Amino acid sequence: MKWMIVLLITLGTYFLLASRFTGIYAPARKALRGRAPRPLTHLQVLQNQLAEKITPSLNLDPIEKAQTETLLQNLGHTESPELFQARAMAKGICMGLACVVLLLVSVPFGLAAMLLVGVWFYRKDRKSLEMELAIKRSAIERELPQFASTIRQSLGTTRDIVAILTSYRRVCGPALAGEIDKTLNDMMTGNSERALKALECRVSSAKLGQLTRGLVAVLRGDDQKAYFDMLVSEYRKSQDEQVERELLQRPKKLTPYMALLFFCLILMLVSSLGADLLNNIHQLFG
Repeated sequence: MKWMIVLLITLGTYFLLASRFTGIYAPARKALRGRAPRPLTHLQVLQNQLAEKITPSLNLDPIEKAQTETLLQNLGHTESPELFQARAMAKGICMGLACVVLLLVSVPFGLAAMLLVGVWFYRKDRKSLEMELAIKRSAIERELPQFASTIRQSLGTTRDIVAILTSYRRVCGPALAGEIDKTLNDMMTGNSERALKALECRVSSAKLGQLTRGLVAVLRGDDQKAYFDMLVSEYRKSQDEQVERELLQRPKKLTPYMALLFFCLILMLVSSLGADLLNNIHQLFG
């Protein structure tokens, strides 16, 4: 009984001190360190300096520049298209120069490796915006069934699109929340219909386009309850099909591990039979 009293007193004292003095609670320190911005490495500093020198000499194609600028704005990046291109080039140059040691093995092989590595990292950085947009689009599309269902339920009591979006903004994920914030800001400062169409353009999702067209029709005074009922059913069916496709792909992802497991099993059998065979030979000729 005494040890239980001592344990309770110790725990109580610890929790009181943890709430009174900052820094004594280890999980809090760990959480703060996780939120703090990570310092740039020497390689990143070198890449940024090289990119700043490359940027003034770049002359991008107007169409490519406009597309890159739109992607950067939609994803919340503040750099210019020229700076983004220069950073991709700087990273490719730095990664290519990292393979300079291969010149000691063979000059043609080293030069080819430097070129291939540099081009690969450059193209990878150029494609990073599209990959980031695809991840964001996928996160938003996963929320569309619940979003459409909420809109359908709200249409029974109100047709105020701003109120519906503001209400759903409190419970949605960060990707959709950011787009709703931009849309609400555009609706407050400009044309509501144009703001909803801009939402569709930013995300570049056909599924979200169906939802925004329904919201535009609500703005025009149409009764869209049946439309959103159909949309909820379609979204959920599409989501179920997507889950089934992911489940079917999982066995393929396990194939390398199954091969490794089979190899380990064969190795165990060989070692066991080998040890038994060696023991029999030793007894036979011993």
